[in-house]
Amino acid sequence: MKDEGIAGQARNDKQKQGASDHDKQRQGRASNREKRKPRKQQPNRVLAFLRETMTVVAIVSLLALILAAFSDRISPLVTVLPAYFGLFFPFILAWNVLIWILWLCFRKWLQAGITLLVFLICWGAVSSYFQMHSLTKNVPADCIKVMTYNVMSFDHLKKHSLTQPNEMLQYVQKQDPDIVCFQEIAFSIYSSRMTKEDVLRALKKLPYYYIDAYHSNAVFSKFPIISTQEIPIESEVANGAFIAELNVNGKRVMLVNNHLESNKITEHERTSFHDMTTDPNTHKVKRFFQRILFNRMTPAFKWRARQANLISKKIAESTSPYTIVCGDFNDTPISYTRHKMKGDLVDSFVESGSGMGITFNKYRFLFRIDYILHSANIKSYNTTVGKLRSSDHYPLTTCLQLK
Repeated sequence: MKDEGIAGQARNDKQKQGASDHDKQRQGRASNREKRKPRKQQPNRVLAFLRETMTVVAIVSLLALILAAFSDRISPLVTVLPAYFGLFFPFILAWNVLIWILWLCFRKWLQAGITLLVFLICWGAVSSYFQMHSLTKNVPADCIKVMTYNVMSFDHLKKHSLTQPNEMLQYVQKQDPDIVCFQEIAFSIYSSRMTKEDVLRALKKLPYYYIDAYHSNAVFSKFPIISTQEIPIESEVANGAFIAELNVNGKRVMLVNNHLESNKITEHERTSFHDMTTDPNTHKVKRFFQRILFNRMTPAFKWRARQANLISKKIAESTSPYTIVCGDFNDTPISYTRHKMKGDLVDSFVESGSGMGITFNKYRFLFRIDYILHSANIKSYNTTVGKLRSSDHYPLTTCLQLK
């Protein structure tokens, strides 16, 4: 009996041991299954930070774009900061286009849609900079050809003769305009340099002319000049403007020729800007902003604002049925100067130009600062920028049809 009890106890212990081993195996299999289960991925904090940063950058960039696009409504006499946003509008726009492309690549449709909506809100500013008009092959026969050209003293009074022509006068002769407005015109008293007689001979097809020698502005015309009037704008460096009343085929036209305040950037400073864009570094950028932007351009913005206020008032007071405003405004398409001067007039380049219409060509200051504006009862065709580099300005030409 005792042996049987011992044997039974052994069987029970063995069964318990088997059950225990079975439980351990089952727990092991369960543990392995738990290990094989995919763990929930932890949020990528770096990626989240980049998304948040990009969102903030995008919002600030869009606000900067809106401010730049509508900066021309704010006079620099009130505050000058918006004028700088307007000056850098093309770069702010390009930056926002890059961000928009990134939103599209990341398939962030909401952000891309909001950016596109802001582009549409700013379309007026965009269209003042970039045009895609094609040339009109058959320009109406009753159009008159008008040119504005800052000639930089005819390439520093370079002599004009049949054997050695002055490139700028030769260009004007070939273009054969009906009206040409000059800025920075000058003559020499020495026969070895450009004289007034040289210019009159070269432009004999434009027999009617008025020269404002003090302000270095002039108009030459195939149509009779009825009267002239100086616009008494104030200037630090003898910039000026005048009104010439013309009889264009029996129609009375008010022509305004302008050369508004320059930024007075010296040759050395222009070279410094070129060096900065070629080899930028902190010192060069800081010097550029201190010397050129704040010391030169801020006062110039304010001078041009005063000049534009007075000239636009004279334009508004005119009783002439047709108005043409030409000249070197020394300011970009998104500026208070251009906005005020334009008023209800039409920008010929916006109406019939192509590209960006850059008219200043030196030291990488590549902007459109020369304009031909006209009243709404005039239509422009084929506004073009000539690529003659004898001056620091390109000539601007358009064909105008007086309706």
